[in-house]
Amino acid sequence: MGKEGKTLCKWDKDDIKDDFKELKKLVAEPRYVCRKCARAAKTDKVLCKPEEL
Repeated sequence: MGKEGKTLCKWDKDDIKDDFKELKKLVAEPRYVCRKCARAAKTDKVLCKPEEL
């Protein structure tokens, strides 16, 4: 999962700034989208309400 087990929906601007390399890995070549916040990610484990693209 993402930063300390957080979904991307819960990342704040400091999380993004501090772990930008990890974020880039999580969102590269997305296969899922979150139905709650519309974020996209490679794996469904980092989204709170994932749906396959």
